[in-house]
Amino acid sequence: MVLHRVHHQILRSHHLFEPLDEAQLNELMSSSQLLSVDKGEPLFRQGEPADAFYFVIAGAVKIYRLTPDGQEKVFEVIGERQTCVRLHQRVNEIETLSLKNATHRVVRYLLTQLVRLQSTTDCSFELPMAKQLIAGHLSIQPETFSRIIRRLIDEKIITQDGRQIAILDRPRLEQFE
Repeated sequence: MVLHRVHHQILRSHHLFEPLDEAQLNELMSSSQLLSVDKGEPLFRQGEPADAFYFVIAGAVKIYRLTPDGQEKVFEVIGERQTCVRLHQRVNEIETLSLKNATHRVVRYLLTQLVRLQSTTDCSFELPMAKQLIAGHLSIQPETFSRIIRRLIDEKIITQDGRQIAILDRPRLEQFE
């Protein structure tokens, strides 16, 4: 598929490509390809050499590994206008996954979502993906994730309406274990 002017505008508006001048961005565009990938079709597989850089324009890409027993361990769901470059965030998540219990991981995930709002007054947000994917991302069972959310609701620390989460008591959430 051919890249169009709208793709140029999308790239230009992303922080990663903002520093490029027009000649550099045009060179990047001339050596780029627009891929349309069907749901479930892999872009790359574990162990393959990294010979491409992907930028998601529309849709989402699930980054996962298969466990020895064949289950998917979801590391990330890359959404629109995102890249697979998230090293700093991944290092923090690896530390959390290896050192903390399930409740701490859920609490930290909720606080991370709240911080992404970059608002000092708004304390509600929409979960960016299905609860089952979030649970996989946090290396816990979906039932465990649901139980922890229910406990936070029962303790009147959060409320939930579908995917919408509202933090009622942030200091208590930060101390919750």
